[in-house]
Amino acid sequence: MSFLRTVKEVLVLIVLLILQLELFASIRLFGVMPEIMLGAAVAAGWHGGPTDGAVIGFLSGFLVDLYLASPMGLSALTYALIGYLIGMISELIAEDVERIVRTVISLVGIVLGLVTFVLFGELIAEPNLYNKNFGKILVVGGLYTGLFIPVLHFLMEWVFHQSSYRNNQIPMNRMQRN
Repeated sequence: MSFLRTVKEVLVLIVLLILQLELFASIRLFGVMPEIMLGAAVAAGWHGGPTDGAVIGFLSGFLVDLYLASPMGLSALTYALIGYLIGMISELIAEDVERIVRTVISLVGIVLGLVTFVLFGELIAEPNLYNKNFGKILVVGGLYTGLFIPVLHFLMEWVFHQSSYRNNQIPMNRMQRN
């Protein structure tokens, strides 16, 4: 991993964390805020592959865990798992997949991440994660985060693919990178 890519990853994660915790905490849709950091893990898995998706997912989840009242590591575990799974799916899907398919898979990843977070919380007996509003949170949170998926994919594409250019040659595709 190059130093420039690491700087880009840190920069993007810090900006997204500030947006999620400061801006979107006050701009709620039906009382639900978007899961921007989970969306970043999904986009990182898509553009970076399973390993980078898991690493970015873990880092973004850990940053969220620093601010949540839930047990430390619950978001990190969930986001890492989702980043890894989306990375595996991205390697199985053709390179020239349409944006709509990428967006749908990203939305499914976000909803799966929300369900997994609550499931892991229930497994460790964390109260108040599953309640009567879970369906609303799942639907509204998934769709609200889905509004930002194109921007998150753009940012993660910038993080992972710009550094693939060498001597103005054709950029490497997803299957050829290290």
